[in-house]
Amino acid sequence: MKTKKMNSYKKLGFIMLVSAVAGGILGMIGAIAIGFGGKSIEHGMAVMLTQLQQIMLPIMVGLTVISVVYGEWNLRKERELCQRVRETEDEECDRWEYLEEKNGAWGMIANVLSQVLCILVLSLGYSAKYIGEGNHKGFLAVCIVFLVCFGYDGFWQMRYIRTVQKAYPEKKGDPASRKFYQEWLNSCDEAEREMIYQSAYKSYIRINKCIPILLVVAMLGHLYFNTGLMAIIMVSVIWLIVMVSYLRSCVKMKGARLRE
Repeated sequence: MKTKKMNSYKKLGFIMLVSAVAGGILGMIGAIAIGFGGKSIEHGMAVMLTQLQQIMLPIMVGLTVISVVYGEWNLRKERELCQRVRETEDEECDRWEYLEEKNGAWGMIANVLSQVLCILVLSLGYSAKYIGEGNHKGFLAVCIVFLVCFGYDGFWQMRYIRTVQKAYPEKKGDPASRKFYQEWLNSCDEAEREMIYQSAYKSYIRINKCIPILLVVAMLGHLYFNTGLMAIIMVSVIWLIVMVSYLRSCVKMKGARLRE
């Protein structure tokens, strides 16, 4: 027996209704929390921020050490896998190429994660009020370690690309060039380009699903913890940039096909 599918408009209306009800419930809970314990929540957040600010330097040093140790281990393993790729052929080579791709992906994820965490740690004391309270020397030390870690992460990416290019001489592009991504893409074969295109589209879909959620989180953070409008504005701008970039590219490619 066939079941009748819900009309798209009804489905959208139902989702909007559920979202509105959930938002109303969260708003009521937030209002009650602010009314009865708003000051205690703000005090707790302030205490937690103060405690984190006191250990910013050890955290930043720890992140740097972990980044360097894992980065060097990952690069050493990448060189070994690339050597295997050069020495083998056929099906066995495909297996080593997969392992090389997987290892490189984990290395790049760890590299970007290192940069994100460093920025978050630095942001704990990145305020005129904190620096003006006599913490400028300690924060300067944090900034120096931050630059060391960020610099290492940047050079790691260049070393990783050079390592891959040694195993695949056909891969072109200067990592320091603004046109690197286009040059790299142009040097890929048809199968590799198809994989890149599909992965990029999946990333676009996932971003479009995550950004509205992040926007709601930013709005709730501003409502309950007075985090400011900047987070809301920045997430909204990112959403707009992603949409405009995608649609502009679609129109541009359609126009190019029309002129052919």
